Amino acid sequence: MKRTISLFLCIICLLAVCLSATGCSSKTEEYPSKPIELVIPWSAGGGTDVAGRLYASYLEKELGTTINVTNVTGGTGSVGTAQVAAADPDGYTLLLTTFDFVTADVQQLAGFTIDDFDAISSFSVQPTVYVVMAENWNTIDDYIANAKANPGTVTVSHNGEGGVWHQAAALADAAMGIETTYVPYDGSSEQLAALLGGHTDAACISYNTVADYIKSGEMFCLGAMTDERIAALPDTPTFKEQGYDVVYSSFRGIVAPAGLPEDVYNKLLTACEAAANDPEWLDAAVKGSIDPWNINGEDYKAFLNTTKENVTTVLTDLGLI
Repeated sequence: MKRTISLFLCIICLLAVCLSATGCSSKTEEYPSKPIELVIPWSAGGGTDVAGRLYASYLEKELGTTINVTNVTGGTGSVGTAQVAAADPDGYTLLLTTFDFVTADVQQLAGFTIDDFDAISSFSVQPTVYVVMAENWNTIDDYIANAKANPGTVTVSHNGEGGVWHQAAALADAAMGIETTYVPYDGSSEQLAALLGGHTDAACISYNTVADYIKSGEMFCLGAMTDERIAALPDTPTFKEQGYDVVYSSFRGIVAPAGLPEDVYNKLLTACEAAANDPEWLDAAVKGSIDPWNINGEDYKAFLNTTKENVTTVLTDLGLI
């Protein structure tokens, strides 16, 4: 009898240990159970940084945890991107991607490809504009005439060698039949400072960085590189409507190191989609001159692959690869 009771107690103890271990394991695997780092590979205060931090505040609500934003600049976004590519695929390190994420892959200079990441979601499109100080030029014809009369003397800033705004500037200049000198910066905030300080003559840049200056008349926009006029800048014509076939803009989205556990990927996918469609985010984005745009999962991955094909063609045509 005593032996039976002892055996029974041993079984109960064993079950208790197993249940306790199972409960601890379940708690350990719950995602997210700690803050998440979002790496923005551009300078603080620029258009992408502002948009990313705003979106992250809504993503935090959906995930129920803190998102710590870290700016890791350099190499036209490739330094921060490479850092995330090397991180553990556990869902606690995310990357804000832009057009230059794809360009770095095409140029094969940074040691990563888009296949090194799990594509999760996009949250905004980033129209490109070509701006100058209004005190220097206030018509596109005057700008073209000056550039043609002084080949190579007009300086145009962009966000890094081979980056989206470098590509956009080269395409626009080719369409206008002019030759300028390109000056690289690590992000739009630095481009803005250079233009306002008279260190450069023009900038190919995200429109939301310079929208207020265009509206106030301090800057003149030669044209928007979109199919239709930007809603926030209804008086600014596109290059296309002025006879220059230049449509070239960026985007913003979220990716993670490839190999996320399925449950973590699905949690992030659901949260990102919900945040991107949150009415409060949509309202705040429009007020902040951010254009919301959302595709998710495999659709975002397909978009990145198509963009890679297009960038390869453009960089080849421009002699940049």
